[in-house]
Amino acid sequence: MAASSILTNTGAMVALQTLNRTSKDLQTVQDRISTGMKVATAKDNSSYWGIATTMKADVSALKALNENIAINSATVQTARVGTENVMDLLSQVKSQLALATTASVDHSKITAELTSLQSQITNTINASSYNGENLLNNTDTRTLVVSINRSGTGIAGVTDSVTGVDLTAVATAVGGFVTAITGGADAAAKAAAANTALTGAAGVESLITTVVNAASSFGNIGKRLELQADFTSKLVDSLNQGIGTLVDANLNEESARLQALQVQQQLGIQALSIANGAPQNILSLFR
Repeated sequence: MAASSILTNTGAMVALQTLNRTSKDLQTVQDRISTGMKVATAKDNSSYWGIATTMKADVSALKALNENIAINSATVQTARVGTENVMDLLSQVKSQLALATTASVDHSKITAELTSLQSQITNTINASSYNGENLLNNTDTRTLVVSINRSGTGIAGVTDSVTGVDLTAVATAVGGFVTAITGGADAAAKAAAANTALTGAAGVESLITTVVNAASSFGNIGKRLELQADFTSKLVDSLNQGIGTLVDANLNEESARLQALQVQQQLGIQALSIANGAPQNILSLFR
């Protein structure tokens, strides 16, 4: 039989320690339920917190990059649409030149139409600008940061590039066709000039090839950016899921644990009450 003492109540001390542990665990569970996180600060789990914090920084960077990709994609798309429109206009130029190879047509009307098409080509090139960026009036190469790559040595950007195509020469060439046809001494000379423009080494076919290649290039870059944006969105979702696995609380488990701890707390209070009452029982020994 354990010794009884009114100076040292061992049972009360044990019951109090148990109650304190239960209260501490209960507070932890309540914090997890209120925040939804099992690792809210570094003191909860420094390793998981560090990993999650790094992953959150990557998520923020990827989201910012995706916004940048959207801007670049819109710029490239604008250039592609502009190039395709120039292609349509060049097709009309080709048709007008084909008509002009016949001496019996009204060359003045054809040159007026070609002049109008030249003006429209110029307007299209100038209007193919997005957010101040125009890829159709220069040959500058722009480096695009489309993602990030984290390794043991640090973090590095993943890049792509887009090179502008100067189509102003296309409009200039169409103007040259107009000058050549207009300068013909007679209808036959005008028809000959039109035939040269249509079939010669500096004729309309070389312009069409230039524009088609530009449209294809912009289309390929646009597709790459679209695929990259889709991948980045999926990567962000994957990282967020990984972060959740590390730091998010399982509320089903925490709810069940909360109820269990509340019962333990009540029992602990009763146990402490009983232990505190033990010295009173010693008085009965002296009656």
